[in-house]
Amino acid sequence: MSMRDQAARRRSASDEGQIDLTPMLDVVFIMLIFFIVTSSFVKEPGVELFKPQASTMEACERGTIIFAVDGQGDIYYNKNKVPLDRVNRVTEAAKKEAPQANLVIQVDQDTPAYAVEELIDEVRSLLTAPPCISTDDEV
Repeated sequence: MSMRDQAARRRSASDEGQIDLTPMLDVVFIMLIFFIVTSSFVKEPGVELFKPQASTMEACERGTIIFAVDGQGDIYYNKNKVPLDRVNRVTEAAKKEAPQANLVIQVDQDTPAYAVEELIDEVRSLLTAPPCISTDDEV
């Protein structure tokens, strides 16, 4: 037996013991891309609030359009202060991204009621369900 035959046998024996991971890595990357493309990201309002406590609560289904109203009555969306006259356009754009989304309003303990009422009145025509008010649990 020649040296070439022995080297070829050793190579073929060592190739049999290895696993090709390339197809598995391809599947993992395809799954990663799928999950990134199909996921929806929640845009945080970007203002710190001390939410009022509630004794009764219901879960808000599909609430992904989140506005925040601080203690001075200023409205925030996606970490930006939004004037009341632009709220309708912002909500329309958010509804185009997520047509089934509900409106969630986060309020501060000191938020004036008229500010929340004005916000709801401004977007009422775009709502498919009543808006949700975000509160803390009762302690």
